[in-house]
Amino acid sequence: MNKVEKLPADIKKIWRLNAYFDFFILFVVSAAFYIWKVLAPKNMQPVLFRISLIILAIAIVIFIIELALVQYRWNFWTFYIDERQVELHHGYFFRKQIVIPIARVQNVTLKQGPILRLKDLHKVIVVTAAGSDEISGLKTSQANDLKELIMKLAKEARNDL
Repeated sequence: MNKVEKLPADIKKIWRLNAYFDFFILFVVSAAFYIWKVLAPKNMQPVLFRISLIILAIAIVIFIIELALVQYRWNFWTFYIDERQVELHHGYFFRKQIVIPIARVQNVTLKQGPILRLKDLHKVIVVTAAGSDEISGLKTSQANDLKELIMKLAKEARNDL
């Protein structure tokens, strides 16, 4: 896999679904403050009403930003694997490049929650002694191949040391 890879386009649907879920959670919190306003003493009602409106406004802004950034995130999220390293790149304005030396890889884990399962996607977690990094949203076959490749390269790199 000596070329730069992008995440599958299906991850965009997952990110959009995540934006809807985040909005729903904040909407429920806003509604809870609004309901609490009805049950609260008269002097607290205006304060609770304002809090519910502020939370709702924040929810709407976050929702719009998350939806607007889905295409941006997908365009600039890439990874590259060769016999020496795993490189993860994301962001354009705020660029982040993570380089994981293959010889430092201790474990590779596949993780799949219910939302990723909807599109048959996996999260590949590369673990080193310093921490872990992930490639989220790979198709099952690609994730399995990637896991096998990284572990094979890591084993070979440790044998060379």
